[in-house]
Amino acid sequence: MVDPVLSFAVSIALLIGLLIMKKEVHVAIVVSTLVFGFFSLGLSFIDSTVKGIFSKSTLSLITAFSSALYLSYLLKVNGIFDRITEFAVAIGPRFASIFIPVLIGLIPMPGGALVSAMMMKEHYMERQKLDSDFATFINYWFRHVTIPVWPVFQSIIISSVILQTSVVRVIEATYPAAVASTLAGLSIFLLGIRKSSNEIGRGEVNYKNLIHFWPFLLIIVLIFVLRLPADISLLITAFVVTIYTKPKWEDLKGGLKFAFSLKIITVVLAVTMFTQYVYDSRAAEALYDFMSSRSIPPLPLCFFITFIIGITTAAEYVYTGTALPLLSSIIGRSDKINDIYLLTSYTGGYLGVMLSPVHLCLVLTLEYYKSNYSGVYKYLVPAFLMSLALTFAIALPLMGA
Repeated sequence: MVDPVLSFAVSIALLIGLLIMKKEVHVAIVVSTLVFGFFSLGLSFIDSTVKGIFSKSTLSLITAFSSALYLSYLLKVNGIFDRITEFAVAIGPRFASIFIPVLIGLIPMPGGALVSAMMMKEHYMERQKLDSDFATFINYWFRHVTIPVWPVFQSIIISSVILQTSVVRVIEATYPAAVASTLAGLSIFLLGIRKSSNEIGRGEVNYKNLIHFWPFLLIIVLIFVLRLPADISLLITAFVVTIYTKPKWEDLKGGLKFAFSLKIITVVLAVTMFTQYVYDSRAAEALYDFMSSRSIPPLPLCFFITFIIGITTAAEYVYTGTALPLLSSIIGRSDKINDIYLLTSYTGGYLGVMLSPVHLCLVLTLEYYKSNYSGVYKYLVPAFLMSLALTFAIALPLMGA
């Protein structure tokens, strides 16, 4: 077996190499994932693969994801997405470019960026005439800017449980990351949008189009009011929308085919396998021991532990669930939480996930918009650096650090 961190470096290098060789994204991700599992776990990676694929969480993820895709397809072919987009564009074309991804980001669903990508494809590509790489960045980045403050994200909830405090108390420490990532995204968006001759006039706002938001309101009620799991909520909503829209047989078949695309299911399974490999190889503990044994100061320790876990797993709940128990002695618990250490830990994981090349939202949007990793990272890396700098520029004076 090879050290987990080194194994990850090898797998990422392989992923990049396969993409340079123009291999399909889902093939590149599966191959690099299996290499990571074999190097870090040896032959026991077979057991981890089985656990990752056949776990209850994987079934829940596929249920939620397929329901969301099927729902998105029906909303698209029945014109509901178009009415919502028209409403936002009438308020302002640039407003719509950001508002729709943020709106979808408020609904916790796996691969949700693909939903907003479907809604905005015509607006980005045909009306705004943006190149696919820039459109992918806008959709992907703004889909996730509320993660540090929206109280239903798993990372916020898990943080509150581990640190024995309230969700509100966690958000009081993490909100600078949301402000910073929004400002960073807006800066790159405004700079990029000026380069294209794509000015579209505002239309007349038709407030009747607000009625088309009802599927999203139903999801919100099911998740936030009735407290149903996301997969069940999305499944129910998909069923209700099917009854409401009464799709033709061709549309029904098209929706099911889209929801259970072999490429997409393959990517989902690869991501769950990758997460299982990281967990079974105890990469988080190994990394923590390595850094703490070298007397690395608390602030960079908090950042890099969660950052590396975030960029390797591409899952918000993993960096909080695995790293915070290790870092809680530094961060503190209950009424003794140090805000700057909590913010640093959360920001490291959050931005690590955003940079991860195996992030489900990024992979699916790349596939859907036919864009390139290199072109998207041209925007993603500056957004990461600006977010990191702005987070601490905002937080340090406020938190007295």
